[in-house]
Amino acid sequence: MATPLEQLPHINKLLVGRFLTDVFGARNADAVADYVAPDLVQHGADLPDGAQAFADLLRREFDRELAADPGAADASGPRDPVFVIGENDLVCVCHYMPQPDPDAPGFTFDYYGFTTYRIRDGRIVERWPSLNKIAPPRPPAPGTPTRATIVSSSPSIDIEANKRLVVDFYRCVFDAQNPDAVKDFVAEDYLQHVSHYPPGRAGLEEFVRSRFPDGPVPPPAEPLIPPALIVAEGDIVVVAGLLPQAEPDGSGALYPYYMYDAYRVRGQQLVEHWSGITKSAPPKPPGPPPAART
Repeated sequence: MATPLEQLPHINKLLVGRFLTDVFGARNADAVADYVAPDLVQHGADLPDGAQAFADLLRREFDRELAADPGAADASGPRDPVFVIGENDLVCVCHYMPQPDPDAPGFTFDYYGFTTYRIRDGRIVERWPSLNKIAPPRPPAPGTPTRATIVSSSPSIDIEANKRLVVDFYRCVFDAQNPDAVKDFVAEDYLQHVSHYPPGRAGLEEFVRSRFPDGPVPPPAEPLIPPALIVAEGDIVVVAGLLPQAEPDGSGALYPYYMYDAYRVRGQQLVEHWSGITKSAPPKPPGPPPAART
């Protein structure tokens, strides 16, 4: 009997949760075969397609971690996410992963890691991680707070309207280089979850103003960087843009980098923000895009 469509996001989220626990939490690459389709497609940098190649990669990573820290296997375990949202056949997971601060030795900066999965017939068939090759994230230290948040389950929320709000926010604020448009989209008590960005709506206005001193310009009819992914559930919207970045080897080649942001929407205003940009290596404006697989 076919699963009703409205139940699929919940079922898919459970599957991804078990995958993360049984593979990453248990450091068990053999469990990949239980959750991942043989013809897995990976959209991140230097990630091999196919379940077997993915399992082999993870096995090498787990072995390196164990060699570097023999207690890692006992201390790791599954880590609770900030949130998990699902829409249709997509599931997006956000984890809080504070990283060493390049400007303050001994301290960390806020970083949120994202991965989106496509589920088909009970198997993971695609992955989009927010992997930055210049500054790949380190696992958080044991005892790091998860910063878990609750996703509203109110049936009155219009997720399509929320997604349009986020897309128009980028188009009318960042693409139009217009700090005065921030107030049209953002609540006054806007909560910024990344401490190296200025807090509040006033801080966001000043950030846009300093970034675009020659603005504003007319907003484009469509976003300059169309979302490669946009996933919404309840009051949370996650958006990812494809911003190809230069390979760190200096060859001039580009690798696919997905820049993630998440927002909470309330009353047709953005009230919270979680950024997937690392302070250690913020992405540069995109060059000619590689062929994107979406």
